[in-house]
Amino acid sequence: MVATAALAAYSFMKPTLSIAGEPIKKSEICEFVVGDSIPVPIMPVAESEYKPRTGIDSSSQKILLIGDSMLEQFRWRLRDYCKENGHEMASVIWYSSQTEWYGTTDTLRYFIDKEKPTYIMLILGANELFVSNIIEKRTPYVKHILEQIDTIPFIWIGPPNWKPDTGINQMIVDNVGSRRYFPSKNLTYKRFADGAHPKPESAFAWMDSVAVYVMNKSRYPILLNTPTQKYSGSPNSTILQPWKK
Repeated sequence: MVATAALAAYSFMKPTLSIAGEPIKKSEICEFVVGDSIPVPIMPVAESEYKPRTGIDSSSQKILLIGDSMLEQFRWRLRDYCKENGHEMASVIWYSSQTEWYGTTDTLRYFIDKEKPTYIMLILGANELFVSNIIEKRTPYVKHILEQIDTIPFIWIGPPNWKPDTGINQMIVDNVGSRRYFPSKNLTYKRFADGAHPKPESAFAWMDSVAVYVMNKSRYPILLNTPTQKYSGSPNSTILQPWKK
């Protein structure tokens, strides 16, 4: 009985003990008892490794929408979804931002601490469509972004490509998995004169598609029923100017 208790206690220890240079194998008690509460390293996750989750969380959420200028029109439709479904929202637009900016500063962590979101929507990558060797150059920044998000449920909404990219979308999905990544490049958009930013009607349809994805395919489904009306009031927004290094 004493030996069993000792082995159980040992299974919860982080260091691995050894005898004569040979590591003592731990039991699976800790994994059985604690389960998902043990933090895991942030790394590319195979879809088969996700544990299935059933049902939609209908509780009120505090959604932080953060990223680059592509969310400028998108946030207005998210405002309608939040008001329809009893959520709060805050949005942060960092003009011209990239994964490098969010991945080398504490900007994301600052707004997480400030807004205390229960759910994060990240729209980022449009300013990196044509970066060469992007997987090698930017993967460390993506990993640091995920470290800042920590255990908060999130989805990464990919850039609305207007031309084929050099790997930004693949890099994102490789790091977050398809159930936390929405491939915006698969949609069709009407765009402003710059040829990149979606016009309001397309941005609204984009958000509609994201909502369907969140409720039906995402790792963290929350209630996002289609708004029955267009609501009044501006989204709670913070605007950040381009970073001057």
